[in-house]
Amino acid sequence: MITLPHEFDDIRPYYDSEIPAAMERMASDPILTPALRFLDEDIDVNAFRAKLRQIRTIEQFQDEVMVPLCSALVAKTMTGFNSTGVEGIDTSYGTLYVSNHRDIVMDAYLHQIVLNKYGKPTCHITFGSNLMEPQFVVDFGMSNKMFRTDRKTSNIRSFLHSSMHLSAYINYVVSHGDSLWIAQRNGRTKDGRDRTEPGLVRMLLMNGNEKAQVEALHITPLSISYQWEPCDILKAVERYRTLGGQPYVKAHGEDLQSIITGITQQKGKVHLAFGTPIDVSGFSDPLKREDIAAIATQIDAQIWREYRLWDTNYVAYDLLNGTSRFAGCYDPAVKDQFVDKMEHDIAAYPSLDSEKLRELFLKIYAGPVYDNPEALK
Repeated sequence: MITLPHEFDDIRPYYDSEIPAAMERMASDPILTPALRFLDEDIDVNAFRAKLRQIRTIEQFQDEVMVPLCSALVAKTMTGFNSTGVEGIDTSYGTLYVSNHRDIVMDAYLHQIVLNKYGKPTCHITFGSNLMEPQFVVDFGMSNKMFRTDRKTSNIRSFLHSSMHLSAYINYVVSHGDSLWIAQRNGRTKDGRDRTEPGLVRMLLMNGNEKAQVEALHITPLSISYQWEPCDILKAVERYRTLGGQPYVKAHGEDLQSIITGITQQKGKVHLAFGTPIDVSGFSDPLKREDIAAIATQIDAQIWREYRLWDTNYVAYDLLNGTSRFAGCYDPAVKDQFVDKMEHDIAAYPSLDSEKLRELFLKIYAGPVYDNPEALK
């Protein structure tokens, strides 16, 4: 990992020199035992603690801890995981990966283990300030090249400052040869529709808006798709509670609950598709407002095209619309399984309107069908 100017000390990941202390904190943390027992009931926790205390670098941590643990999660919570497009990645320059966002942790971590598997350098990944607790999560993340993004700004001035700081960080990292992962929007997709926020593109260009700057970022879309959406019912409930335009205020510990649920929930098959750098050849210089919107549109187009539609997506579309249009795309047993899961999850919220909650649940899964350029032809 490159050495960064001191101005980024407040948000950067750990350096190798900080890894031994982080490993000691993780090894001593009581949360380690139940976390490891979830992956393997027979694991020797003391031996694992000893291994942590021997880790000295980020690369060693990723090779000996992060990749094995995430691979164990894949084996335990997925029936299949594959990727496409990673072989074509050019590592001679830094890349800004812009991904759709379905799970708080797994989206970025799956990206990391694929890069590692194919011998590609792993990248810096965003880590919302609202997620920086408990210390074990912070240490694990920042030892895995996670950098802090401010999600608790209280006013427009602090928001602009943190945005400019983040923009400078991203541009510095990529221009100096490291790569970086960021979500296409602030927070996970909760309505099933993957949309790049134009504000993200504007943030990237806060320190200049020349076409050459966009080219230098090598913006490459990523598309991740889960057969069984992580935190599906939690997302539906959150959307339900924002109906009528009221802001959603999270309860204390809710983010941690979502992290744990997303990690431990069964996900079925999962696919990660690496796109190609967006084309800016037709844009003006300096960039105009419509060019910024067009960059977001290009990212979306690749994410939608590369999104792997699963049987659950087609089931949800047919249930939502009362049709059998895609009946040939799924087995009746899968439909029964989907309905049973949905009704079981909805039943856990008896005080909410079950019909409306059902609609929101179905939209999470049906959304990608609407967005896919080929599905509805």
